[in-house]
Amino acid sequence: MIGIQGGYYKNNALTDENPDFRLSILGYAPTNAPMTLVDYSGSTDPNAPQMAGIFEPNRGPVITGVFKRYDWNWNESGPPPYGARGSVNNDWPVSVINLAATPGESIHIPERNVPNNPIGTVAMVLYADEDEITVTYGDRDTVVNGYVVYLANICTDPNLVARYRQQLDNTARRATGQLPAVRNNEPIGTARYNFVTVAIRDTGSFLDPRSRRDWWVGY
Repeated sequence: MIGIQGGYYKNNALTDENPDFRLSILGYAPTNAPMTLVDYSGSTDPNAPQMAGIFEPNRGPVITGVFKRYDWNWNESGPPPYGARGSVNNDWPVSVINLAATPGESIHIPERNVPNNPIGTVAMVLYADEDEITVTYGDRDTVVNGYVVYLANICTDPNLVARYRQQLDNTARRATGQLPAVRNNEPIGTARYNFVTVAIRDTGSFLDPRSRRDWWVGY
């Protein structure tokens, strides 16, 4: 566990049943883009999370599905999930992918060699249930500060789910000022099917998870 810095997500006004924390609520639609890595021009962050680390030993991707995420029409004064799904977002050709996996194999967070705490963790869990997990590479309870990764269609480690839920009150809001943190190469669960679903954000914006220069350096 590590302490949350800078206050709670949206002042703790929302439960964790919201599309910022859960890719399953936000949703995504199939698209016809190539199921391969793509090469974008521009600068890169040498400390960007590397998705090869989802698997151990690390490996390059076999992409079996490509999708575009939906927009969200927020209504934060309403009941969960605080609005409704909008139209398909076209900022990028792809914003969600399925990576080939073997059912039952260990799944990990993408590796990043920038610790978020002296105990050696690199990411903090923003949400976890039996089927999906969302992590941020920092110690802020937000999706608009730094990198955020969504991993869905997995069997999340039950102990990690329990640790996450221990930090919530009976309305599913933050209650302790802490959240679970994870290290590189620490199993967070196993593959539920023959694929794992992945999406990534940087300072709030979803990006293309097929980008070789950013998330798959060397592959």
